[in-house]
Amino acid sequence: MKALRLYAPGDIRFEEVPTPFPKQDEMLIRVLACGVCGSDIPRVFDNWAHRYPLIPGHEFSGEVVEVGGDTGKDWIGKRVVIYPLIPCGKCSACYSGLPTQCINYDYLGSRRDGGFAEYVAVPRDNVIPVPEGISGEVSALTEPSAVALRAVRKSSINAGDTVLIVGVGTIGLLIGFWAQLAGASVMMMDVVIEKLRFAKKLGFQYLVDANQPDVVDWVRKRSDMGVDVVFETSGHYSGLEKAIMSARVNGKIVLVGNPIGDKISIESKVYGEILRRELSIIGIWNSNRLEYPKNEWSVVLQEFRRERVPFEKLITHKVSLSGMKDLLFDIYRKKVFPIKAMYINNEE
Repeated sequence: MKALRLYAPGDIRFEEVPTPFPKQDEMLIRVLACGVCGSDIPRVFDNWAHRYPLIPGHEFSGEVVEVGGDTGKDWIGKRVVIYPLIPCGKCSACYSGLPTQCINYDYLGSRRDGGFAEYVAVPRDNVIPVPEGISGEVSALTEPSAVALRAVRKSSINAGDTVLIVGVGTIGLLIGFWAQLAGASVMMMDVVIEKLRFAKKLGFQYLVDANQPDVVDWVRKRSDMGVDVVFETSGHYSGLEKAIMSARVNGKIVLVGNPIGDKISIESKVYGEILRRELSIIGIWNSNRLEYPKNEWSVVLQEFRRERVPFEKLITHKVSLSGMKDLLFDIYRKKVFPIKAMYINNEE
């Protein structure tokens, strides 16, 4: 099969590799589409991979073509999405019913081979059926949509709340849609004007250039001296500072973006604002697919059918698997600013 394989930071090759054979507890998936996550760029270029060689990609949909063992043959031919986190099932977090916080987890696309390939072998427990009528492209958005949903759910947004999203990428826009569905008023800021223009085309009205010196004043004037909830999705220290300064008294700051660089620091006066206004800081990592308290993947898959959110419009760059290498380099060199770039299997 063809795959995009990473051998060292920046050394990624489109090449022929053996097609994996599914073990007793695995299924072989023919990939229909796989998105590029923001974490894939440092994984490919900045030594974020946990092993080499590695096939990256964790946001993918596919079709079951083979099952390991003698059971589960009825899955063959079904459209599916794959939950990328593989908990160990033995650590204290897993025993406590918190597999998302597993201490010894495995992960498709960063610790074991993922979706930048024609085929992937995945654990049966991580395979989720897709309702009929949903394309491979849209269903490949399940993972980032579920992460965004988790962020909104953990923030406990109420109807009438004001929300600020710092960073208008895929996750930021998805958080904006989920927040609106919850009844909140949404503001967004970013340093990339193209992303703000894109958000405007999607219907978001309250947008501001984060490079402006008075950006926090802009937020406060439109939110009665601060917003109820800030979602920080940029992972940059300046984004964190703006998030803190934009929150109202007793407000919440939800940290979603992976950190950029080796260190994130803030000024003492900004730290002091956390204390003075008694702000709550909430961390988000991954998403929940357990039925309790809420299977966020099931919610997303059902929302795809309701068509209240223009998910498909978030896919701004589509390439074949052979074109993924050049696209990754273009993103890294900032020649393009995609919202969601995606490898599409044209044989779907």
